[in-house]
Parts: sequence; C-alpha cells; structure tokens
Amino acid sequence: MKIELFPVIKFYKKIESTNALAHQYLEDTTFQSNFVICAGEQTNGKGRLERNWYSPVGGLYFTLSFPDQIFPPPITLFTGVVIHKVLSSIFQELTFSIKWPNDIFSNGKKLGGILTSSNKNGTVIGIGIDCNIEKIPDHLKEIATSLLIETGQKISLKKLLKIILKSFERDFYLFNEKGFSHFVEYFNNHHYLAYKRVLVYSGENQIEGIVKAVTEDGALKLETATGLQNILSADKIDIVE
Repeated sequence: MKIELFPVIKFYKKIESTNALAHQYLEDTTFQSNFVICAGEQTNGKGRLERNWYSPVGGLYFTLSFPDQIFPPPITLFTGVVIHKVLSSIFQELTFSIKWPNDIFSNGKKLGGILTSSNKNGTVIGIGIDCNIEKIPDHLKEIATSLLIETGQKISLKKLLKIILKSFERDFYLFNEKGFSHFVEYFNNHHYLAYKRVLVYSGENQIEGIVKAVTEDGALKLETATGLQNILSADKIDIVE
C-alpha cells in the first residue's frame, strides 16, 4: 500500500490505542514523516473526553499522524467529510450522516468516530469505524451499529483503509489551500443534527436551540430563545424529542 501523504503505515494485530501509540512515536521522533498506525483490535480505545471506545476484532481502527504539524479545529469535520464520501460511494444502498463534532452515523445509529489531538510534537487524527462486527453489546445496541449489521456483508478492512487514505490525501491538499470553507456545504448537506432541536452541554452550561448550520470555522450555529449562537465545542449533545 503506497500513499504519498503517508509514506509509513504500521499494522498491529492488537494494541491498547492507535492514538496513544501514535503520540508515543511523535514524542520519540520515531518517524520523520507522516505515518499511520492501524490496529485489528484496541484494548483501551478512547473517544472524546476519555470515553471508552468499543474496539473489538472486525472494526477498522487507525490514526493519521503528522509530526510537527498543527491544523485549524475544523480538521476533524473535514475528516468526517472524507469518511462520509468514501462510505457513501462504496455502500450506495445506505444513507450516512456526519454528526458535529466527530461522529459518523448510519440508520440513526453511530457507526464511527474521529478523535483529533495535538501537542508540541504534532497532530494525530484517530478514526474508528465499526465494519465487520456481527453483534453490538446490549448496552450499546440502541445507539451503535456496524456495516455488517446494516448490509449483511463483510468488507476488506485493508481495501477500505486504502480508499480512505487515498481520499484523505486528495482532499487534504484542498483543505490546506482553501480551508474548511471548501467543504462546509457538503458537511451541512449531510449533517445529522441539521434543523433538529438539541441541548448542548459545555462544562456547567446548557444551551438549547435549533441547529441552523455548521460555520466555515467549524462552529455549530444554534437558533436559541435569545438569538443565534455559535458553539465552538461541547461535552455532549442531546436531541430534544
């Protein structure tokens, strides 16, 4: 597998976390160029706010790693657009959506997630997609799904990884040149929260409103009782029934 943007791609059968290992490699300057860490299973996968990420055999778990590079916050939303484009092109019978700020949904359930983190050593973008997972645990089955459950068919994880990396590479240069503004219309056209009434939790604050759009700088634009507000980050978002 040759990807110009990622000259180094490392595969592991089972590790604690692709993001954690990527950060370790960045700190140790193990690789001088961009690299990818991919695992067949994670024993300590993490989502946002250190939430556990269920990562059994059958999922696609990988981290894009950029030594000494820092990106604007919408890099996570841009990555969601890339994943959405790839899945929509392969599984045309399914409908996918992107949930601000970092989730991929199908059939109203979470299918994947993205976790970006940066420090002085660089940036890592962790991606997890539930692919060939036959059964979701009871405590997650109401909110999560997999490509196998939705389609009844297994997919080659390495083939999917290659397509995603190639697609990321192609659009990444556009992102660097034009920013998220080039992709924001696509995001809004496929936004899971579009025009839904939501309750946004940020620290001790709660804001209720109707989602109008995601802005070019990656903020969630809410129509609230007191007017329009742009939310740059949130701990949790609930859809108000």
